[in-house]
Amino acid sequence: MTTLINTATWIGLPSIAGWLKKQSVKLKARHLARKTVSELSMLNDRELNDMGIHRGMIRNLAEEHYNDMVNKNLKGWV
Repeated sequence: MTTLINTATWIGLPSIAGWLKKQSVKLKARHLARKTVSELSMLNDRELNDMGIHRGMIRNLAEEHYNDMVNKNLKGWV
């Protein structure tokens, strides 16, 4: 992916390079969100309670993490 981005930038296609970077960030963020759901789902209710969350919050936390990674430049604006 990095080679494609660098090549697109070098050729003079910054819009394609920007799109590729955005897709790469989204792909990594989605992978980490799935990993978060998987790891938190493996914990029992007591371990989750020790962290201050309950089972119903797992997907929401993973989605928040995804949005934070994808929209890094918007943090602190709201």
